[in-house]
Amino acid sequence: MVAIMKSVAQRGWWYALVAPISAVGVMAGAVLVHSYPALTPVLERPYKEVESLISEAKSLAELYELRNRLQQDIENQPPTLVSVATRANSVPTALLEKLQAVEIRIGVEESAKVSWEQAIRTANQAVELKQQPDQTEETIAKRYQLWKSATDSLREVSADSFVGEQAAKKLKEYEGILSVVAYEYDTARSGFLKAIADSTGMGSQVHVTVCSLERECRRYQGKEPPASPASLIKVPLAIATMEKLTREKIDPDTPIFIDPSNYTEDAAKIWVGTEYPIRKVLLQMITHSSNIATNQLIDYVGWQSIEQTLRDRGYEYTRIGSKLTGQVTSPTANMSSVPNESISNEINMDELTDMMVSIYNNEVPGADLILEGLVNQYDWELGYEAIRRPAVWIGEKTGQNSSVLGTTVGVNIKGKRYVISVAINYTASEPAVKQVISGIVKHLIDHDGF
Repeated sequence: MVAIMKSVAQRGWWYALVAPISAVGVMAGAVLVHSYPALTPVLERPYKEVESLISEAKSLAELYELRNRLQQDIENQPPTLVSVATRANSVPTALLEKLQAVEIRIGVEESAKVSWEQAIRTANQAVELKQQPDQTEETIAKRYQLWKSATDSLREVSADSFVGEQAAKKLKEYEGILSVVAYEYDTARSGFLKAIADSTGMGSQVHVTVCSLERECRRYQGKEPPASPASLIKVPLAIATMEKLTREKIDPDTPIFIDPSNYTEDAAKIWVGTEYPIRKVLLQMITHSSNIATNQLIDYVGWQSIEQTLRDRGYEYTRIGSKLTGQVTSPTANMSSVPNESISNEINMDELTDMMVSIYNNEVPGADLILEGLVNQYDWELGYEAIRRPAVWIGEKTGQNSSVLGTTVGVNIKGKRYVISVAINYTASEPAVKQVISGIVKHLIDHDGF
């Protein structure tokens, strides 16, 4: 009998709970044996309540020791009269409950330990790859997969485990690294964009980023800013405007006054000295690329609020620091974010594309109103003309001044949507911009994606 009980203890308490009574020599009638329930006991109380019974354990080793003591306590229970008919027993329920809680916690901790060690091991492999001098596309792809695996492993660590807090901190660190490596990996697979840019004869002046709405991206000089954002800067201003309206619960149909100080040459259908609903002012900024509307919305939202919105949304480079001017006339008040200083507007194709993706994904408050402007833009001479079936144009914002010509355009290809942002420095060549867009669309069609 002692040998049997030792075997049971070695195999685990669950074996005892399901072992047939015949294994310990039950005969007809009633006999005296050490008895265990025929089925695993079910914890009727929530696990959090039962966990208080094992709160003294501070490590996995201590949990193992506690389990061993509990198994010994059960084995040392006095013999119980067992009925062959009912298999009834009198092992204390509290003792069994405590043992089950320990087993559950051990399972959690063992799993957490495996995931933690796997994450550290995988990350170390990625670091070693980074030290190789030849960072080929294959090497970068392997580093990306390793860092992704490491972060996935850390996400599997229970927050309630002994390493939960440590894993949460490490996860933030690894996610930051993964973001950088993912950018490198996307860029390494973007050779086709350089070829398309070079085909225009202005390769070094071309800046282009293309992303799916799932944020898989390719880019060529997408991080480097073009010579000027021109009217492309109106996309982040539209986002900042809708953020303010949503945050302050302002109806888009609320009228605002167009201050005469914001006058400049404009082809839009709004006039200074007049009130218009915010909705109309924002739509005119996008559909007719109104500089008057832009300048008034800058006053309405405020420099600091615009800046805060951009930073809160993770845009590190984009800056709206100056009102827009016409060919001759400049606004006469509140011209820049820093009084009496000339501050330039800045954007790059990476962040502009991500903003458009956010709009199409409805991640921006009031995205439907911004989309209304994008699909009704009057300028159809760039993206709209460059996109042909089976691809479908789904919205656009163009920008042009003496320093740059560019556009950011949405396209649907076989049911999958993308955003393409292109800016070419020091040119007014619409054919060149269209060539870049049509080349990208052809690539996406021919390769069924990137």
